Amino acid sequence: AVVSTQSTGEHKFCIPVVSQISETMFLFLFGLTSAIQGLSGYNFHLMDTSAYNRYPPDEGYNLLVNDGGTVYNNINSETGKWLCRMLGYQSYSGLTTKSYSWMQSFPVRYYALVCSDSVVPQCRYREYRSSYSGALWIKCNARTQYGDSTSFYLVDKDKQHTQKGHGLLMYNGGTVSGNKFDDSTAELICSIMGYTGVMGWNIGRKYKFQENLPIRHNDLNCLTRDRAFPLCTYGTNTTGSNHEEDVWLWCDIPRTSNLVCPPGNRRVGSDKCSECSANTYSPDPSDSSSCLSCPTNSTSLAGSTYCSCAEDTFMNTDDDKCVECPDNSTSLKGSTFCSCIGGMYLYSDYRSCVPCPFGTVSREGSMVPGDCVPCPAMSLSLNDGKACSCEKGYGWEWGDGKDGLCKACPENFYKDKDHGTCIRCPHEATSSPLSEDCRCPSGLSWDGKSCVDCSTQGTNSGACTCQAGTFWSEGSSQCEPCPENHFSGRFSSVCSKCPIYSVSPTKSPECTSCPKGYSWENYSCTKCPGNHVGNGATCSLCPEGTSPSKDKTICQKSAIDALSVSSMVLCILFIAMVTGNIIFTWRERRARIVLENVQMSYQSHSATDEVKIRGRRCMCPACPCSEPAKPPLPERGGTLHQDDVYANFS
Repeated sequence: AVVSTQSTGEHKFCIPVVSQISETMFLFLFGLTSAIQGLSGYNFHLMDTSAYNRYPPDEGYNLLVNDGGTVYNNINSETGKWLCRMLGYQSYSGLTTKSYSWMQSFPVRYYALVCSDSVVPQCRYREYRSSYSGALWIKCNARTQYGDSTSFYLVDKDKQHTQKGHGLLMYNGGTVSGNKFDDSTAELICSIMGYTGVMGWNIGRKYKFQENLPIRHNDLNCLTRDRAFPLCTYGTNTTGSNHEEDVWLWCDIPRTSNLVCPPGNRRVGSDKCSECSANTYSPDPSDSSSCLSCPTNSTSLAGSTYCSCAEDTFMNTDDDKCVECPDNSTSLKGSTFCSCIGGMYLYSDYRSCVPCPFGTVSREGSMVPGDCVPCPAMSLSLNDGKACSCEKGYGWEWGDGKDGLCKACPENFYKDKDHGTCIRCPHEATSSPLSEDCRCPSGLSWDGKSCVDCSTQGTNSGACTCQAGTFWSEGSSQCEPCPENHFSGRFSSVCSKCPIYSVSPTKSPECTSCPKGYSWENYSCTKCPGNHVGNGATCSLCPEGTSPSKDKTICQKSAIDALSVSSMVLCILFIAMVTGNIIFTWRERRARIVLENVQMSYQSHSATDEVKIRGRRCMCPACPCSEPAKPPLPERGGTLHQDDVYANFS
């Protein structure tokens, strides 16, 4: 059949699913929710006349022992019924007292024990310490079946009372809400139904028939920690409860000679379990060495307890097979129904989909003709009635109800011309808001649906024919030149705007900066005015006393200041030259005077054979010259030193 409700994921094979429960929950629905190592809090059991623990007990009476102590023999039949049930037996038969010497190790510890209530045991007692005399010996009847239709029992997918140990927990024809359920409660309920323990538990809605069942009890919880006997509580006001909290139990059944493997597994050898392979499943605990194959049009993961119908198929509950959806309908993987596609609605036979009237549209899953709605004014139906036409850059989008509207395509989306809706661009592409195409990276071309590689042989259409400085125009279906201040590489479907502080002419493969001496403003290069210099981006005013260079790139000192500096340098050089000349002239003159004085002295004594003269800068012309002449002074570079001159004339 074709149904309108949507599906969101995989669901259990062969079971109509109406709730949205995660796949993980289903995989572990019968799996072990947590490791349960025996029932915490109480440990009562039966011992036979030889002081052996017995399960099942010997026929006749057995001593009730709890944590090394016994119960005083004053219980009523209601208490006896609950004690036998909590021990895993069918019913209570009777009680008596006995006395054995080994019983001295088991003194009476619990007095006035009373377990009552018709649903779960509520046990109360008083601490007591006495000799072993008066200890309770109880007789219980063995189980004939697991569970009781008037009490707790488990049902399978067919709502049948099951003896396999796992299924939906029922009480007197209704479910049990487990928002306070825990491990100890699960252990006790399994024991009450006659199982040897609990393997796991969970809560949730899985079977369609749950919707039609009453919820008998909620808040079921049994206190066992630090108690010798359980004290259980529950609620009967189920207002507000729902089947999403129904309890599922997997109880431990007595082992057979073969190893029993959990659901989703098969037996390997005699002592090992292995997961079912993909596309096989095992829905129940089993000692089988093989898993069941998934039916046609269904699949499963490894370790599955069910198979899921493939897309565009649904589960036919009449024969538990996956059937292809009828024409004009579709389904998600794991669905138990199919939905009419957009532009269609479910016909009155509930088995076929028919088109909406001309000029109207409908969303997927429409049920009746009233779900077909007219398009807004100035708009036409598109894509076989799945969407309405919208203006450029806008796409059709369905709202929460049955009405839709035209909505602007956001960034990185494009308007699909065929479907009239906004679709996200591929991960390597981008787009601006209100776009009808996506921009692909260089070397890729947009073909209306995806980016294609221009280097691939045979790709010679669209942007793959464009040279650098041009772009592929969807409007003209040809390569167009990039506008001013834009650029592009080869195979481009769009021209990129030049970066800030750069410009370009039309049909340019690249952008360039403004020259020095210019400034950039609104993608235009402007020469810097008057007393300003420019770096190609901005113009700056030269400081006072400076002026721009000829190319307007740097500020430099003015011409007047430069002349003043030059004049000062020349003056200093002139003064230095004059001073040097004066000093040189004075030294020459002094040397000449000394030489003249020596010559004069020589001429005045020229008649003497041997004359010794000593001159001292003509300051002592009358000095005697009778002392022996001194040898000539050493060569001293043609200059006179110490103001002395000695001469020897012969």
